[in-house]
Amino acid sequence: MADTTYIKRVVEPWVRDNWLKERYGQTFQSQMTRLTGIGGTDPGQHEFDAVSEDGSIIAAIKGHSFKTAGGNLPSAKFASLYQELYFLSLVKAKKRLLMFTNQEMYDDFVKRSKGKVADGIELIYCKLPEPMQRRVATIGRKASDEMGR
Repeated sequence: MADTTYIKRVVEPWVRDNWLKERYGQTFQSQMTRLTGIGGTDPGQHEFDAVSEDGSIIAAIKGHSFKTAGGNLPSAKFASLYQELYFLSLVKAKKRLLMFTNQEMYDDFVKRSKGKVADGIELIYCKLPEPMQRRVATIGRKASDEMGR
């Protein structure tokens, strides 16, 4: 079975503690964040992968690979990306980021989502160190192969 926990245990912390911190000069942590623009008296919360210490930057980090084992477009992965865009549209922050650690998925999603991303949300590619990139690719292939069985 593919160990996808590597993404949560290693990749996401690296993105928070290195990539984001270097670019924005703040520390980041995974955090439950109150949603805004929701009717009713008890708005929900959503856990984002990276929230800056001052709350001005909120990001979702996605390590999805592009094609399925059968070479098809990954419709479930696209659905989860749009779901994350929805949650990003419901928070107040100076910067709202949907981050990709897979270049091919980033490139394709940018094309497919043209005209579908709420104002103020940025799609960003975060290049991982080569050894980490290789391990994530291996995990993605193994997970896709398992889903194709």
